Amino acid sequence: MLIIDRALETAFLTAGVAERTDPNLDVTIREHLRAADIGPDDFALISTPEITHLIETHQVDPAFGIWSSETGAIAMRSPVRPDEIGEASILLYGVSAAAELLARATVWPFYGIKATRWVTEPDGTSSITIVEGLDALEPVEAGFSEDLVRAWYILTEQPVVTHLFAVPRDVSSDAVEHVRNLLRSAAAAGYVQRRDLRKALLVDRDIESERLAETMSKFQLELDAVARDAAYSLLARGVGGSSYPLIREIPWRVFEE
Repeated sequence: MLIIDRALETAFLTAGVAERTDPNLDVTIREHLRAADIGPDDFALISTPEITHLIETHQVDPAFGIWSSETGAIAMRSPVRPDEIGEASILLYGVSAAAELLARATVWPFYGIKATRWVTEPDGTSSITIVEGLDALEPVEAGFSEDLVRAWYILTEQPVVTHLFAVPRDVSSDAVEHVRNLLRSAAAAGYVQRRDLRKALLVDRDIESERLAETMSKFQLELDAVARDAAYSLLARGVGGSSYPLIREIPWRVFEE
């Protein structure tokens, strides 16, 4: 089975996957996909930090993943300018593991804001909220919105790798290549439909079409050496205080010649 995390970053891919189905491979698209949802024989396009809980059963394809640089769809919302906040309770409002670790890696190191608590359910005490996807692109009615992908890029000069392609440890290289090619062809098919896709995403949203188009145009699907280093950097800088363990390295798959 191939399981794909539903997210704005995977929107082209999930839009096109129906046209690239394989009779020998079940494909499932799941909201908020977590490591616990993935079986040992499943292929999965997962939020980057989830790999830390899969290292016994899975490796990571070093060629395919999703990343963006300089701007993205993960944001920090605050009622006042960030430089006016010394400390705050921070709400992770239904966000992915990648968004959580990006926030942990930037809120203090980049903005100088000390997190007194990290909470996942609104309780009225949080003055900062982390949002992602279309929510991050919505204009704020009051207060300030900070692009955390941009903050990370300024801080580290690295892109943000939001998704990795996890593959079962015992699967053949031919099988990995087959599923990777399915993902690529699905993304290409979705890109052809990009105008209709953006129109559907904008329904009931107060987002400028140009902003959505610009953000989605930044999503890249090929991992190079810089992106692979950036994927580990996000883990190393962001796991502190989270439920994700620090691993020595990402288990990149080495393909036999």
